[in-house]
Amino acid sequence: MARSKARVYTCCALLLLLVVISIIVIIAVTVRRTCPDGTFSKAAVAADSRKCSEIGRDMLQQGGSAVDGAIAALLCTSIMNPQSAGIGGGSIFTVMDSSGNVRIINSRETAPSKVDPDLLKSCTKTFKLISDSKWIGVPGEIRGYEKAHKLYGKLPWAALFEPTIKLAREGFPIPRVQGLFIPYIDKNQTRSLWEVYSDKNGNLLKTGDIIKFEKLADTLELIANNGADAFYTGKIAEDLVRDVQEAGGDVTLQDLASYNVTVTDPWVVPMGEYQMYIPPPPSGGALLTLVLNIMKGYQMNSAPQSVEQKTQFYHRYVEAFKFANGLKKHIRDPRFKSEKMTKNIVESSFANHIRTLISSNRTHNSQYYNLTPYMDSLGTTHVSVLGEDGSAVAVTSTINHIFGSKVYSSSTGIVLNNELLDFCGRVDNIFPGNQINMTPFHFYNSQLGTILVQS
Repeated sequence: MARSKARVYTCCALLLLLVVISIIVIIAVTVRRTCPDGTFSKAAVAADSRKCSEIGRDMLQQGGSAVDGAIAALLCTSIMNPQSAGIGGGSIFTVMDSSGNVRIINSRETAPSKVDPDLLKSCTKTFKLISDSKWIGVPGEIRGYEKAHKLYGKLPWAALFEPTIKLAREGFPIPRVQGLFIPYIDKNQTRSLWEVYSDKNGNLLKTGDIIKFEKLADTLELIANNGADAFYTGKIAEDLVRDVQEAGGDVTLQDLASYNVTVTDPWVVPMGEYQMYIPPPPSGGALLTLVLNIMKGYQMNSAPQSVEQKTQFYHRYVEAFKFANGLKKHIRDPRFKSEKMTKNIVESSFANHIRTLISSNRTHNSQYYNLTPYMDSLGTTHVSVLGEDGSAVAVTSTINHIFGSKVYSSSTGIVLNNELLDFCGRVDNIFPGNQINMTPFHFYNSQLGTILVQS
């Protein structure tokens, strides 16, 4: 009898345990399915296109790190939005590991060893896109990927390239954003790039048309199989330098072979209850800090509600950015210019001073903000990744203006930057190895679905 009761109690206990487990599973599944839009259960990737965000997310799902996801998303961007970024440009990574340690990986373009000392005399005084090989800097993008992967990567290097190689070789419909900038290509100025974007009848392709980047796919495959050295010292380097020099550029094989990435600590800037980690010069992160410090001083306790409040907010916001733009010339490569002024910019006292110069009901002429007539960078992208382990990556990549220099290397499929143009109005001389500043930014577009989740 005792044994029978024991069996009954055991069966009841097991049954109760199964019921409890079932309830937990049902709750877990229900919660997972009903997560509000914009929230993610594990990790997220935000690139400037849905496809590239998905590719970055896929790397996380395969066990990759946040850096793996970022690199894969950037490689994808080189074909989804080649007018903005690519391996012919440069980038800056801000990486936080799962322990909260932050490092900066700077792989910005540098001035070639044979840069024309009188180059800045050719600076235009108008907001005009310039297509000219003499403004090409030494690309650092691939070296940046290499360093970031060596420090933080988990997946094999080649795995990060595979999705983009497949897309580039097989072709895909031209996305809307890329399609908007194809008309910027001038047949008379950049025939090789025109040929990439034209059909058999010589007409430029448009949004929705199928495009392939087969030559770039070959280049990416070589880099995937042989590492970054294939770009900087191998056949790719030889082909790239030949094409650049035939177009009139100054980049040499020695420039590529001697290119070095720098790894540094970030600057840590208090921002209310938070801490900002920004790349030091030549990054323009200090300018973003200035804008935030200016706006913080207005002590807004809630989002603006009325039309009047919104108008006042955006007026002040725009004015803050004007002053920040006027200070760009003070953000220099620390190897050639003291960081003293940049350190002043991040101080709250400096933001307080600038705030006193902002009028609540009017704007001023360009000289008031020390603005120059030179065009800001237009060809830039950003990727942000949050890893499941608490790590995070913010990386900004650029080729500068739309399609960079518009010099297309037909041997490699690479579009070259025109980064040296950003020295106009900011320095008096360019020296070999100089880097120009770049302010990392964050991009989010809910309509394009640019934030993806690892689920």
